[in-house]
Amino acid sequence: MDRKKILVKRYAEAFFLSIEEDNFEECFKDFEAFSAIYFGYDGLREILNHPTIHVNRKIEMIQRIFGTQARQKVSDFVCLLLKRRRINYFESISMEVERFYRRKNGIRGIVVKSSVPLTPPERLRIRDVLVKKFGRVEIREVVDPSIIGGLIIQMGDQVVDQSLRARIASLRDLMIRVDTEWMMTLINQPSIAL
Repeated sequence: MDRKKILVKRYAEAFFLSIEEDNFEECFKDFEAFSAIYFGYDGLREILNHPTIHVNRKIEMIQRIFGTQARQKVSDFVCLLLKRRRINYFESISMEVERFYRRKNGIRGIVVKSSVPLTPPERLRIRDVLVKKFGRVEIREVVDPSIIGGLIIQMGDQVVDQSLRARIASLRDLMIRVDTEWMMTLINQPSIAL
């Protein structure tokens, strides 16, 4: 493991353990709310990662964002990342915290890739199939035009590739193999070619 992965895992685990001792669901909701703001507003990310803005100004901004309604542990954690100059790891830490949350609650994280956005009926059908197979699931959709058509479903290390691109590649490999076998047959038995 490289240094960044180790740091990310340690920060995420420490934060997760600290909110387990507090009002867990409320803390996690506040963390998700901050993540949504952080990822949804480019200006905030730029300010928090800007090297010339003093850390105290960034902390003041965070305290204003959280206000008095948010759980103190979430605000303190973000401020700690700022003080230690680790806010640039927030995206990875956030993903790791969500992974811990899913594991704790028995939710499987599944990524569904398609060439175009799924329609609501398609989304519902896919969710139904995955829920029947795996139980509680959290589905994240990714649009990837290089897929051409079909779907790629990824759950951890498992990948089900039902994309048109994969089928074309499989067909190409089959044709190459048949061509090679046919050529070898002709070489070994020239009388067949006559």
